Amino acid sequence: MEAMLNDPLSVLILSHADDKLMLGHMQSDWTGLGPILEEDIASSAMAQDDLSHALTLYEFLGNQHDLDPDVIAFERAPEDYACCDLVTQSDEFDWASSVVKRWLMATFMKLAIERLSAIENVNDLSARCGRILPEQQLQVDHLQGWISRLCSGGSEARERIQTALDRLAPSVGMVMEIPGHRLPEDEEFCCGRDELFGQWTSQLQTKLDETGLNASFSLPNRGVRGGRRGQHADHFHEQLAEMTEVRRIEPGASW
Repeated sequence: MEAMLNDPLSVLILSHADDKLMLGHMQSDWTGLGPILEEDIASSAMAQDDLSHALTLYEFLGNQHDLDPDVIAFERAPEDYACCDLVTQSDEFDWASSVVKRWLMATFMKLAIERLSAIENVNDLSARCGRILPEQQLQVDHLQGWISRLCSGGSEARERIQTALDRLAPSVGMVMEIPGHRLPEDEEFCCGRDELFGQWTSQLQTKLDETGLNASFSLPNRGVRGGRRGQHADHFHEQLAEMTEVRRIEPGASW
């Protein structure tokens, strides 16, 4: 475990896997609660996809460092999880907040996984990312469709989307925090932090302009620390406790 947590590329991959794990876990709470049956099914399917993508990346790390993927996922200290602050924010069972958060993260993850897939000669990393990307694109398309429909569906729906954006937009910059509290805050570990942030927010802005929504996104100062570097808010610890409850009761259990 120590070797993985001190390797820059492994920690970068781990941060994306942790994002996916938390997204899938939290989105599964919506199963049976979607606004319409079709979307209930689609939402649950995307949660399953996120968990599957997390497993794909944990398996890669497990092969690289001779670790059980379940141990990586469920048996680290809280400060060794590198998920960003945005993914663990509660949507408070507000559909607009759920859609906005997933749209923000799906758009980011598409770009981030594309960058991982371009890394050559690292065992089967590129192939694994290649399997994730088509499903990630489907998520982006689906969630962009929801943003458009809700913004054209009347004043209440539009206001709720804008309110969700206002609440979540301040956390967007922290997605780009350099991951790994054990590592130096060096830009190279994040595969071009400023460039990736520019690409991501440009794609977000295109949809904002199309729908007439308003949001501003900015990178935090480098000294600001959050979830990527192990300093998590209460909502992360609540989710981690829930997610690892069975594992803590019966370590090593399988079914």
